[in-house]
Amino acid sequence: MNPSLQSALFYTMSTIAQTLAGAMGLLGAIVLFALQETARSVERAARKLAQVPHPSMSPLYLHHLLTRRSFHELARHYGKELQSGSSTGTSTDALVHFSTLTWELDHDHALRRAFWTALLASGTVIALALLGCALAPQLSARLRVGQLVLGIAVAGSVGCLVLYGFLLRVMLRSTPPEPIPPARQSGPHGAT
Repeated sequence: MNPSLQSALFYTMSTIAQTLAGAMGLLGAIVLFALQETARSVERAARKLAQVPHPSMSPLYLHHLLTRRSFHELARHYGKELQSGSSTGTSTDALVHFSTLTWELDHDHALRRAFWTALLASGTVIALALLGCALAPQLSARLRVGQLVLGIAVAGSVGCLVLYGFLLRVMLRSTPPEPIPPARQSGPHGAT
């Protein structure tokens, strides 16, 4: 038995499990708040889109979609109408509200996907760390296996930290990237 490897396994694995569990608890609370805000933004954008009159959609059907919170279906219907080019009088308001709704729905999906990925990765690494902590005496008896398990746990915890950073980046992305129009140049007397 290698006592230095055993203590390294025990302390590293217990630290990894505690740190990742605490980080996921904190991130879970932050993401829950962000998801609530995103849900309000999606509903607000859907209501604004449904207020734009459209000849091919019944107001009763629009009300039904809003009541059921079928925001994806609402975006799909408006998307078909706006992309088909069948309506000659496409409203600018409809285009603006449709793009806002689709961006909010995409942001909600990306946030949920990033959170679940980070959660599953953290759960896997925490389970490995707890198992490694419990088997520290047996792993320290086999030097190569113990070092391999230690390396996998450390690499997994670094991967989880990267996933947390990606999750925070997705969460803090608040507006869709829009090109900035070039500045107009003024003439010799200040006229544009």
